[in-house]
Amino acid sequence: MHYVTINGGGLGVVIKHDLIDLQAASTSLGLVLPCADMWALIDADKEAQLEVENMARQAHQGRIACSQYDPYKVTSALPYLRRNVFCIGKNYADHAAEIADKMGISADLPQCPIVFSKATNTLLGPLDTIPLHEGVTRKIDYEGELALVIGTAGINIAKQDAWNHVFGYVCYNDVSARDLQKRHGQWHLGKSLDGFGPMGPAITPTYGQALSDDTRLTCKVNGEVRQDASLAQMIFDIPTLIATLSAGISLEVGDVIATGTPAGVGMGFTPMRFLEPGDEVEVAIDGTLPLTNRLANA
Repeated sequence: MHYVTINGGGLGVVIKHDLIDLQAASTSLGLVLPCADMWALIDADKEAQLEVENMARQAHQGRIACSQYDPYKVTSALPYLRRNVFCIGKNYADHAAEIADKMGISADLPQCPIVFSKATNTLLGPLDTIPLHEGVTRKIDYEGELALVIGTAGINIAKQDAWNHVFGYVCYNDVSARDLQKRHGQWHLGKSLDGFGPMGPAITPTYGQALSDDTRLTCKVNGEVRQDASLAQMIFDIPTLIATLSAGISLEVGDVIATGTPAGVGMGFTPMRFLEPGDEVEVAIDGTLPLTNRLANA
């Protein structure tokens, strides 16, 4: 089951290849939908979330308010971000190595997670166009990532409790302006241009269960596989990231954590292969729906 935001803002569910409009389904079933949109669902208690899930399954079984899933029918899974995205840098060893020389940074593996943030203005929905920002940057790069959405707030979260605080996971593209990133000696400006954080199209709930280490992440540019890795290749696993981020900092419901990108980014090639106007980028993760965006044409 994958939760989506239908065009117009309503809550939807994708089961197999079917998209269910939950508001329409609730009307047909004569039931009250306890969560009208994605934020209401994430904010809801477990009882209300289970009620939504049961309604979705009932509608699917009865073919009520169902249509074939089409990514053009949905928008950003989260309509907006309440806080900056928490991002993890250099969390795959091969990626750390591929960018070290080109960024003029150490190739040593980090001893603790490297954390930065992307501003809320970066959010972009599936199939939305990534802006070129001509005159600001000339080196736009892709970074396919798995992102988490926090479902239960907490501070000083123990590793063994980390998955209990996760609502679900989603495909994410940490689009980066490499020239800005290198010029300013920090990552925030190069990562926070408008539209540089495509996310979606679905949030897939994890129900407190850990994702398998074999979960695979790929990123394609114009159909060519550029990145291909499993979660087992992370330097710091997800419980470690959640424990680190929540140490003295309250994680809030709806917070998004981008867990890092594997090797294969454009900067890592020789010669470098930055995105060109019109290029299509697809981020795919086992168990959830893939995210596709294009860089704007000049």
